Amino acid sequence: MPWWGWIIVAMVMLAALAVGLVYAGIHAVRAAHSVADTGKEVQHYLDAMRQSSPSGEHQEKPLFTQPLSTASHRYSLAQTEVERRRITRHNRHAERWSIWRHNRVPFTGNVPEGSNQAVSISSNQAFDGIMAETATPASDAHRENINRNTSKVD
Repeated sequence: MPWWGWIIVAMVMLAALAVGLVYAGIHAVRAAHSVADTGKEVQHYLDAMRQSSPSGEHQEKPLFTQPLSTASHRYSLAQTEVERRRITRHNRHAERWSIWRHNRVPFTGNVPEGSNQAVSISSNQAFDGIMAETATPASDAHRENINRNTSKVD
């Protein structure tokens, strides 16, 4: 390569180095602004934590410093609420299934072949058909239990 080719290669290398430094500098300034904004936001929260709570409010101690009976009591209250919600959900579902059970459309099974007529059956009819095919004493007992539970909602 001629001598002037080496000069061009060196100039391109220095130009690439300069462009890289400018690129890094721009991103460093942007990062500094981002860090400063984050610092201001964190400082806002730290200042709020340092301020004493308004008079009359009692700050509770951390749970791990309290007796185990306190944690146990809170857990039992939370579980009671969870169970209450579960029972409410179950009752809502049972009520809806009861409504569907009383409004079911009878299925005669007489649909002409090749007909485009839609046939609808209730989920209980489908369930009864499946259960009849796979009837076992356990499944019969389960079906009776379901019928007993849904009839209580009526």
